[in-house]
Order: sequence, then structure tokens, then C-alpha cells
Amino acid sequence: MELLKKIGLLLIVFVAFAVAETDDAPEDDFQRYSVVPILGYTEETEFQIGVMSLFFLRPDEKGGNVPEIGLTAYGSTRGQLQVALEPYYYMFHDQISIWGLLKYQDWVAGYYGRGNDPDIDVFTNFNRKKFQYGTRIESRIGLPTFLKYGVEVHAEYTEIDFEEGGVTDLPDDHSGWRNGAGYLVGLDTRDNINWTRHGYLVQWQQMFYSDRLGDYTFDVEMLDMRGYSTVTSTTTMALGFLWQRADGDVPFDMLAGPDGICRFRGVESLYFGDNQAVIMQAEVRQLIWWRLGSHLFFEGGKAGRYFSELVRNDWHRSVGVGALLGLNLKQNLFARADFSWVDFDHLGLSFYVRQAF
Repeated sequence: MELLKKIGLLLIVFVAFAVAETDDAPEDDFQRYSVVPILGYTEETEFQIGVMSLFFLRPDEKGGNVPEIGLTAYGSTRGQLQVALEPYYYMFHDQISIWGLLKYQDWVAGYYGRGNDPDIDVFTNFNRKKFQYGTRIESRIGLPTFLKYGVEVHAEYTEIDFEEGGVTDLPDDHSGWRNGAGYLVGLDTRDNINWTRHGYLVQWQQMFYSDRLGDYTFDVEMLDMRGYSTVTSTTTMALGFLWQRADGDVPFDMLAGPDGICRFRGVESLYFGDNQAVIMQAEVRQLIWWRLGSHLFFEGGKAGRYFSELVRNDWHRSVGVGALLGLNLKQNLFARADFSWVDFDHLGLSFYVRQAF
């Protein structure tokens, strides 16, 4: 009965997406916006309701990347509230891209303990209020078109309170300021970033947080590798590998591990997590008809305090299927709803705009 309930809720999510836009614009028209009602259920939020709006700006030149501004607001029956403003801009013939994030979050989530072997039935809820600002600037100026470099700034104020629960060995809440900056370098031959048909991405990023800028000193490293291949005119194969490392006085909610939406979908964020984590993904994406598509995916992940422990630990596994709805076909922008079977033991749901990786 629980399985049928969750499958039904997944269909509700898909129907909610489908009312965003029903008519294709004429070929020579420019799509200005897309509005997506949020009505659904995920493991982390339970029932949720809200709205997601995407506003598109005309590019500086014909055929250039389209700047966009995303505005999302939703609440849930678990007592969660999130409001986020997320703009994307492009400059100098798309050689510079600027991403920004301004987010407020009043959140309830589960802490399952640190490490690779959580018990899904044993957890302690925590309440987190967070105000976050972030900016990332990427550029290809002075380099071949397949190379890029960039900088990122992260500023965040967080207040966390733990409730009574099953996990008694609770970490320090690390409330206060978490401010830092970092850099990235990469090889990027993707044909687009929304639904990549072919190409690859190899990206290295480091972020440094300091008590001179905030309240805690730690660093985060990430190696992100992705490859894409066109199987048919409507089918794409995607492979992903992500290695994360967090070292120093790291807040427990910023340890290496899954986010539950893009990397290892269908679980609460950091369902398993530690100083290091690795996540591998494989996905087949299929455009079916009109604005509709689907995908099948497999994901594996694990965490460990040290690299040797990470290698020895067992893999968490997940298989799943998802539905896609085109929000802006000219920009290959799709909303997705994912249904996953985690560790062949429990079910998960998630939805988001853009592909998982």
C-alpha cells in the first residue's frame, strides 16, 4: 500500500509540472518565462506546495546562451520553508558565466549519525535556519574553448537546534557564520548544461573557509567527472563520478555525502556522510513526445573518514526511473521527478529543475 501511495504521489508531481506551460510558442518567438506549481512529496519534505518561476532574458547575440532568473518558494507539512533567487548570466560572447544564489531556509531534517552505515529508522531531527549567498564566475578568456577557470564566494549564517531522538552522539551544531572562497579549473566540452547530448566535464574545485571571515576554519575539495554520448537523436547516455573531501572544523551538514536531489537521489541530504565520499552515476535519458521525456538511472555511493576507509566501506546502491517535462525546449531545460529504490530496501522521491548531473 505504501508503494502504491508513493507512486501515486510521483504522478501528482508530474501533473503539477504539466500545468506550467501547455502551448509551444511559435518558432520565431522568444519564451519569456515558465511557471511551475510545486505539489508533491519527497522523503525529506513530506508533502510540499509552492511555486517555481523562471524568467528568461534575450541573449546579447543570436544563438548565444540565454540568461535566466529563477525564483522558488515552497513550504511543507514537515514545517519547512525555503525561498531562493538564482540568476544565471552570460557575458563577452558566452566566455564568462555568472551564477548567483540568495536563499533563506527554515528547515527540519534528520541526522542519522556520521559514517557510511546509517539505520534509516534511527535518527534525530534538527531545525536549521539559514541565510545563504553565493556567487560563481567561470571564464574561458585567454584559453582554448574547452578549458575554463573560475572563482566562487560563499557566505552563510546558520542557526541549528537538535531535538530529542534516536541518535544520542550528536555533533557540535556549528551555528554561526560559514564564509569562504575558492577556485575551480576544468575541461568542458559539453554542448549545453541543461540536457547535455555529447561531451565531457572534468572539474577540480577547492573552497576555503576561515574563522577570519566567519566562525569556522575548514576546506572542501571536489573532483567532478561526467561524460555524455548521443545514442539516437532522442536518447542520451550520461555517466558521472564525484569525489568529495572535507577537512578541518567542518560543520556536520557540510560533510562529504549525497545531497539527495542530484547526487544519490531519494534520500535525505547526508543520509550517509563523512570526511570523504564518492558517488557514481549512470543514466539513460529519452525524449518521448511533445515536452515529455523519461530516464532510467543507477547510482552508487559511500563515505569514509579516510581514503583507506572509504575504499573498504560497502557501497550504497540505488536504481530508479524518472519523468521529464520540458520548460523551455529551445534551451533544453527540463523539470524532473525521480522515483528510486535505495539499497533495495526503501523508496525515495525527489524533483528538481535541470538534470541531476
